[in-house]
Amino acid sequence: MSAPRLHVIPATGCDLALVLRRGPSRQVASLLWDRRGGELRLGQWLNGRIYEFRCDLSPDGKHMIVFAGNGRKWWTAISRAPFLTALTYLPQDHTWHGGGAFDADGRVFFNGGHGPKTLPDGLQAANDAAFPHGTDGFHMGGLYAARMVLRGWHDCGGQGYDMVLEKPIAFDWTLRQTVAQGATNRGLISTQYTMCRGATEIATDWEWAEPWSEGVQIARQGGLWHVPVREDAPGTPDLICDLTDMTFEPQKAPYEGISA
Repeated sequence: MSAPRLHVIPATGCDLALVLRRGPSRQVASLLWDRRGGELRLGQWLNGRIYEFRCDLSPDGKHMIVFAGNGRKWWTAISRAPFLTALTYLPQDHTWHGGGAFDADGRVFFNGGHGPKTLPDGLQAANDAAFPHGTDGFHMGGLYAARMVLRGWHDCGGQGYDMVLEKPIAFDWTLRQTVAQGATNRGLISTQYTMCRGATEIATDWEWAEPWSEGVQIARQGGLWHVPVREDAPGTPDLICDLTDMTFEPQKAPYEGISA
């Protein structure tokens, strides 16, 4: 059995991150990860698909916006992280657009449209032009790349699936992020990472990566890891948490809302 796929969305204003664990292919779990302390808290499972490149975590790690579907219906939801039970539920009958992002001040951007006049928990709507609108986060508008720039990545050019993002790490290394389409044991669209310094380029099998404490935190092979960075090369990964053996279990959110 192949390892689950992991997509990680760090908050911009604290050390929390949203982890979306996909596997089997039609089941997704949402978790909240304390990147400093190492603890993970399970939110809920979904029998369906979460479109990770159109999801986001608020700067304070308290709310999230997701675009999800089950093959019959699709929806954008705002919820309290890491739970999927919606406080705001916006259904649609197709997979174009949907989802959104949080700006630096925690205002909510709705991808491809306008949000409701009233938002939960005192949240405020962002300007419709706060981010590019993209059909899938890349096509016809670089929503994903704009979200990464908010997290300190440098946009090196390239539109849509040809985007190139870079971020400095220790010992003058640079972490380069690009998009892979149809890669083996990956989603139809996935991110790939290369460590670069001068003419040296080291390809990796990382599904996600972000600089952290003189190293890099990564997702690979169903686990979260910390990779120390040495002057000559990345060091041996240290396992933070293995999410491989998780199985679907119904969970109720600790608040009332809409369960899709």
